[in-house]
Amino acid sequence: MRDRYKALMLRSFKDAMDIVDEYNGWAEKAFDDSSPVPPQAVPQVALMLYQSRVMDGWGGEGGFDVPEFDDKMFD
Repeated sequence: MRDRYKALMLRSFKDAMDIVDEYNGWAEKAFDDSSPVPPQAVPQVALMLYQSRVMDGWGGEGGFDVPEFDDKMFD
């Protein structure tokens, strides 16, 4: 894998699956009426992990610049 962002996304998906599995196992043991995280939520968890990892790679503390928009954009 030459593309580091692709590798980071794949790693985030694998980690998200592990997190959801671990949480569901813990919730089942900890609560009588547990509400497991559905498998459809794994991509959302993976996206959050991916975004935080990319931002951390850019400096951690919001180290990327948001461009200034001029008023022409709203005309």
